[in-house]
Amino acid sequence: MEAAWRGFLQGSGPAAHAVQVYRDVEELADSVTRYLATGFDRGEPAIVISTSEHWSRFGEQLAESGWNADRIKKSGLLFRADADATLAAVMEGDRVAAGRFDAVVGGLIDRVGARFPGRRIRAFGEMVDLLCERGSRGGAARMEELWNRLARRRSFSLLCGYRVDVFDRDAQLSVLPEICRAHSHVLPADDPERLESAVDAALEEALGTQAGQVYAMVGQQLRRKHVPPAQLALMWVSSQMPRSAERILESARAHYLQEPAA
Repeated sequence: MEAAWRGFLQGSGPAAHAVQVYRDVEELADSVTRYLATGFDRGEPAIVISTSEHWSRFGEQLAESGWNADRIKKSGLLFRADADATLAAVMEGDRVAAGRFDAVVGGLIDRVGARFPGRRIRAFGEMVDLLCERGSRGGAARMEELWNRLARRRSFSLLCGYRVDVFDRDAQLSVLPEICRAHSHVLPADDPERLESAVDAALEEALGTQAGQVYAMVGQQLRRKHVPPAQLALMWVSSQMPRSAERILESARAHYLQEPAA
């Protein structure tokens, strides 16, 4: 796993706003479980705003990591809210309302902070994913802005989850650039080393000795954000090489699925 991502899950460094891009819930559950269990081991409280379906899987993996439901309840470290209900509470018509978001989500963070003064709060939320699934990418971007604004006034780390196909060109042109802009750390697949190898192979097949130029073009972005080079390369190809993009993306998908998992 990429070093910056490991650092985020372990809580080293300042609080950050990270995102796990996933294809199935197992990928998401792995990151969420590591994130929460590491915090629980340190006595750090967690706020989880998730669907009941996803929480069921998170709970199973937490139990496997040594944090079953009874132990979590006794610790008092978990504060869980339903993502659908919380989303409905912060909406005003079809728009995410800043005042409602601050009152509902900010209020929850304040209550947890008052109960555990001086401890880092770990938050996980997937309301943005629900908005994307409902076709409201603008609403998801708006909510990410509100989370970031909240983080400037309160101390917490945040992990988000988006169900996105990284090998889909439309996703690389629309939702993924927004995701990368809104987050400090991005994990576009459950196995970033495998993704990098797959993208390298696809670029070499399509461009030969010119493949390295793609990474040269995204070099400036690499210095600004903790976004894996392979993801930046796929975004660049999708926007700048329209005639070759679909072929490169499908080739990268095939290589990713064929290579053994780490």
